[in-house]
Amino acid sequence: MSQPLVEPHPPRGSSVLTKAISTAAVGALTFFVTNNFDEDKIWQITLSVLLGSVTLVVQFIWDFDKRVQYMEQRQLRHYASMNDLVQEGFSKISEATELFGLVEHSVLHTDQITQLVRYATRIKAEPQLFYDIGQSEINRVARFLKELGDGSMVFYDGEDRDLLLGLTRNVQKSLSAVSLGMVDSGGGGGSYSFWLSDLGRRYLYHQGEAVERGVKVRRVFILDRSDLLADPNFGRMCALQHDMNIEVRLLDPSKVAGTPQQMFDVILFDEAISYEVTSASALPEDRPTFLNTRLALHDEAVGQRVRHFSALWDSATPYVPPEGRKNDRDY
Repeated sequence: MSQPLVEPHPPRGSSVLTKAISTAAVGALTFFVTNNFDEDKIWQITLSVLLGSVTLVVQFIWDFDKRVQYMEQRQLRHYASMNDLVQEGFSKISEATELFGLVEHSVLHTDQITQLVRYATRIKAEPQLFYDIGQSEINRVARFLKELGDGSMVFYDGEDRDLLLGLTRNVQKSLSAVSLGMVDSGGGGGSYSFWLSDLGRRYLYHQGEAVERGVKVRRVFILDRSDLLADPNFGRMCALQHDMNIEVRLLDPSKVAGTPQQMFDVILFDEAISYEVTSASALPEDRPTFLNTRLALHDEAVGQRVRHFSALWDSATPYVPPEGRKNDRDY
């Protein structure tokens, strides 16, 4: 963008009275000077009038020239201003055209992206809370899409409910999960509280929908608590998932040689995204508490999780429901 020009000051031409006085003064001076020569009076008057007229014309020409210069400066400034406006306008048009082209070539649905932009424009500045929450959500979505597009890591503080359910609703091929008893039960106690929570129930419901779509759902329960098999809620939950055609296996790491020493709660979606939670210490009767949620998107990181799950799956024992048990779906 060009440097802004200084606003020129309007020219201050001489007034009509000043012009008249200066013209009369020149004429009078001429008449006085020529009066000392032996010239005819008519020539003295003619010469005085001529020089006075020339003086008047010169003053008008001088004022006119100053006004012309002033107008030229104004035109230059106006041209520079219009040039900046046009360049800025074309720059915005170019950016908008580029963004529209990117939207058209995106693998995402174009109409959904345009709806997002259209709905974002409806947010009002007042009340302030509307604006703040809208801006916060836009920033969160933009950051998530950037990290998803970069194929790196996505981190969230605490437990991300919408992300877990969204991935489960949209999984296409396989869902492979490792569930630790200490995580699902909130760090101890007799209640398998995650599966009894609203999130756990919805998560299980969407897994059932995935099975009906032909998705292969597998889960390895790590028996990291000595009393886990005796927990009636745990047995009931395993039986329910078995009835939903979810492949369930149990693994006691203390009785199986060659299992990985470090085991963690992880869910693999289509072997392309790894969903992991980091649990925090909790009181025995508390529900699960999570420090953060992490999505691993990089091929190498996801590949490590796939191999981790495969090793646990091969070492685990298939769940066999007790004989004579009735199907119980009122879990």
